[in-house]
Amino acid sequence: MISLIARLLLIVPSLIAGWFVAKDDPAYWVVAFVIALVFIVLTIVFELYVAALLRRGPKP
Repeated sequence: MISLIARLLLIVPSLIAGWFVAKDDPAYWVVAFVIALVFIVLTIVFELYVAALLRRGPKP
């Protein structure tokens, strides 16, 4: 299950890196790694802050 989540998180950065860097370029995986780190950080920030606000619900 964890590997499926990891693959889903890494597909998007790989596609984004493919738009800007040729797949034959040695820097492709470096760019994909940096985009993946940003994507993972944004996912964590969303889970910590936004999801907590949504779970809290409206104030009475």
